[in-house]
Amino acid sequence: MAQLRLIWIAALAACRASEASPTSGLTPPAGWKPLPELATAVTEAAKPTSINVEAVEAWGEPARGCYAAWMALRGASGTPAAIAETMLASLSAELPGLTVTDVVKPDPKITDAGVLSLSFTRPPYRGKLRVPIAKTGALGVLACFWNVREPVACEAACAQLMGSFK
Repeated sequence: MAQLRLIWIAALAACRASEASPTSGLTPPAGWKPLPELATAVTEAAKPTSINVEAVEAWGEPARGCYAAWMALRGASGTPAAIAETMLASLSAELPGLTVTDVVKPDPKITDAGVLSLSFTRPPYRGKLRVPIAKTGALGVLACFWNVREPVACEAACAQLMGSFK
């Protein structure tokens, strides 16, 4: 899962053109538009890895500095707690300048499903990440982040989006 670092980097920065099929069932906040260039950047970042990207969607309100990317991934199998630990180690080791806080990990006693959630800062971005994890290695990843332009409005929009992600 160390290769997830490429996905995190892409989700926090680059933009390119893409046509991603919506499959998340998420409704972006009012005023947000699809960002196919961000979806492409996320997909491209995962290509050289062993992670299978099954679907990607991205939205945002660039004028305010608000962005979100949702990914359906299939990676290594294991318990949700073990997958979450691998993801956290990858984030810490592979993304210089990333600060992770407010980490909530899956319960190690529950082996069929769990959720990893956290807050992150990587200047100039701040954001939240939510990852429902299945024992099979199926991951739904939602990263919602913002820059310094309108952080209060973006954080509120991200809270709404995160709250709708199961």
